[in-house]
Amino acid sequence: MLNGSVGTLGAFLLALSCLIFIHELGHFVVARWVGVKVLRFSIGLGRPIWRRQAKNGTEWVVALLPLGGYVRMLDEREGPVSPREVHQAFNRKSLAQRSAIVVAGPLANFLLAWSLFSLLYVLGIPGQRPCLDAPETGTLAWHAGIRAGECVLRLEGKAIRTWQDFELEWPRVVRREGAVRLVTRNDRGQEEVHRLVTAQVNAAAEEGVEGSGFHLWTPPLPPVVGQVIPDSVADKAGLKPLDRLLRVAGQPVETWAQVVRVVEAHPQAVVEIELARAGQTRAVQLIPRAVDLPNGRRIGRIGISPQVTEAMRREWTVLDQDPPLMALWHGAVKTWSLTLLTLNSFGQLLTGQASLDNLGGPVRIASLAGDSARLGLLPYLQFMALISISLGVLNLLPIPLLDGGHLLYHAVEWVRGRPLSAEILSLTQRWGFFLLAGLMVFSFLNDLRHFFNH
Repeated sequence: MLNGSVGTLGAFLLALSCLIFIHELGHFVVARWVGVKVLRFSIGLGRPIWRRQAKNGTEWVVALLPLGGYVRMLDEREGPVSPREVHQAFNRKSLAQRSAIVVAGPLANFLLAWSLFSLLYVLGIPGQRPCLDAPETGTLAWHAGIRAGECVLRLEGKAIRTWQDFELEWPRVVRREGAVRLVTRNDRGQEEVHRLVTAQVNAAAEEGVEGSGFHLWTPPLPPVVGQVIPDSVADKAGLKPLDRLLRVAGQPVETWAQVVRVVEAHPQAVVEIELARAGQTRAVQLIPRAVDLPNGRRIGRIGISPQVTEAMRREWTVLDQDPPLMALWHGAVKTWSLTLLTLNSFGQLLTGQASLDNLGGPVRIASLAGDSARLGLLPYLQFMALISISLGVLNLLPIPLLDGGHLLYHAVEWVRGRPLSAEILSLTQRWGFFLLAGLMVFSFLNDLRHFFNH
């Protein structure tokens, strides 16, 4: 879909602008609905680079810095209001109306994610069949009696249609007390019920299915390059589709899995690859990019994927597709599950259960936007839905200056029977500003550290 750093920047700005527009549109629509006059609708922050005055008095603006936006409403606390317009001031509306305006922004982000996931289910989301490889001895899957070749059907009563569904549902059920019920189908077509004893869960198991010994089964693939990611390590070294890899780091390779294992074992180290192309043998040298996994392990990546024939694809993948009404339901379930997962991730960051090194900023988000755009329209829409959920959850956190902070003010007002004083509001908002600024700087430095290290 897009190539190069210009494409990455374009994909990032397009996604971010759409998500900010939808968020602010939620505030705008509800504000107008309850009779509040909107003075300015801005996409971006700082100096306006485009503006237009609407007949209803709203100034529509595109500003220089695309990392935010706002809806400025008529409010007596921010300046004098003429007597004929005072009934349109935000501060004159009821507590319920003001709260509805505030919550409408995050709600718009969740509705966008629901719409995108529903559309994706109508179009069909390619996924990997949830079939399992042999678990390591002593893992949760091994204790439950999982064997190679079994395919997951249901987890705690919820239907599992793809490996991605299994990965998404696992964090939700693994922390339950007692036992988790997993239903699989074996290679003879028979259903089997496995009890996963959650008392055996450790930190690795909570991080993902692989930490519990569940590994995706993949058919043995030949070591033939199918795709080279533009601007990747492999692309810069000259690897091309249909190259057959013969030796990697001096080790003969006969399957793609062997290629992956050797490359992953050599992050930031010089690796020589011997390959066959058009009947000739040649050698290239490259340095795999280092990638840090959530469990702290560092692996190497070079940016290639295997050649997969149509027969292999049919055996390995499934198209997760629904009729429109069912797609709406599954889109809602997906949005809800990912919202809970995002909330849990924020909670782990706040309580120290997850490392702040995992906190990404604009550079990392831009990189993900570019990667998803290069893979095609459907992955890019999935990326937008995920970021929209994250934006909605982030804005609901009870931090001054965010929507969640304003809702907290409203909750205190409801309990006290009157608003907080201007002095308290000013003090807490300054605290919120410094907190958010600190988080932005920290996440940006995190991005730079990952960029230069990897």
